[in-house]
Amino acid sequence: MLDSAAMNRRTLAALLAACLLVAALAHAAQGSAVEADSDDVRSIDAVVDAYYESLSGNRGDDRSADKKRYQSLFAPFAHVITPTGVGDDGRGVVIARPIDDWMTRYPSRRAESFYEWEIVRRTDQFDHMASVFSTYEISRDHQYDETPDRHGVTQFTLAYMNDRWWIVALQWSGRVADQPLPQPFGR
Repeated sequence: MLDSAAMNRRTLAALLAACLLVAALAHAAQGSAVEADSDDVRSIDAVVDAYYESLSGNRGDDRSADKKRYQSLFAPFAHVITPTGVGDDGRGVVIARPIDDWMTRYPSRRAESFYEWEIVRRTDQFDHMASVFSTYEISRDHQYDETPDRHGVTQFTLAYMNDRWWIVALQWSGRVADQPLPQPFGR
């Protein structure tokens, strides 16, 4: 068991680390962020709604405005995490890409139609931080299709800094639509 002096040192070290993290986040948030529409970042719900709106579109659409809107939701230091990657050995791996790298994979023109929409949202918030679990459905034919191709859960980690909400990390896990999602994520 730790004595009180050791516990105080650990507490002080944890507080110092937290202060350094907050300072780094605040500094990074002032970096090279794409300017956002204030309506898109005024609340947690607004950020998640803008995220889904900027993802969907018709085949052949010019995606330049959607791409800028999508990127504006993320802090410059944000990461997009794909927990469903496969390594060289065939085993599952987590792939974390900085938002700038991820944006190079975002098409300027859609090769085919793509629609993603939310069906269930659970939000937990404490002060300036929030976690959102959002169940989504995807269709390549019609938005809000009654028979989607895929569904899954996106987890957003958000922080309130500089008078707005930012996505600081995003990850998802999807399935083909005939594989049911467990509660509380399914319909």
